Amino acid sequence: MLRSRKVVFVLFAIGVVAGASLAACSDDEPAPGGGVRTIEVRARDEFAFEPPEVDVRAGETVRFVVTNEGEQPHEFVLGDEAVQQEHEGQMDGSMDHGAMDMGDMPALELAPGETEEATVTFREPGEVRFGCHVPGHYDAGMVGTVVVG
Repeated sequence: MLRSRKVVFVLFAIGVVAGASLAACSDDEPAPGGGVRTIEVRARDEFAFEPPEVDVRAGETVRFVVTNEGEQPHEFVLGDEAVQQEHEGQMDGSMDHGAMDMGDMPALELAPGETEEATVTFREPGEVRFGCHVPGHYDAGMVGTVVVG
């Protein structure tokens, strides 16, 4: 009887540790051991990103998996307000679906139903925006924030 209780306790303890390890890999927590955390972002035709705000830690590496759930093209441009305004001024209405070169920060163009990925390491505390610059979208409020703490 005593041995069976020990076996049950050991199995319970293993389950608790395994469950805690899996929870540590969710979108809500940084990856253990300084790994890459995945954050899923959805672009919607209602001129919105879901989630509209993401919290990360300085030094953390994040893989953004961005899906366009809408029926029109969208972008995911990551950068400070100066980058957002510069890109807004450059948009001419054309979409070449794929990744654009925006220096250290990614800019993704997404056709309806398309999913793209970008990996970024956030080195400094502060705020970084992500926005869609398809004509009229950014001005309509299609913008989100990465809060780096």
